[in-house]
Amino acid sequence: MMSLRSLNRQIEHCREEMELQRQSAVSLLQQQRAQALTQTRRIPLPVAMGAAFAGGYVLQRFFNTPAPHTLINWYLTLRAF
Repeated sequence: MMSLRSLNRQIEHCREEMELQRQSAVSLLQQQRAQALTQTRRIPLPVAMGAAFAGGYVLQRFFNTPAPHTLINWYLTLRAF
């Protein structure tokens, strides 16, 4: 059986470890946010908008063909079994 004092020490130790983990996680998130911001600044806005427009156009053309309907029907048929 654990004494109350040793249990208290163990709880305090766990609290300190959790605080260190929390600080590390916050630091990693801040680093990732900074990296993401620097990477997005490298891509000019007109290029990003053009890529989004082209991607939307290609997707629209794809979904207007019979292929997606056939693929979805096959998927639903296979999922039924």
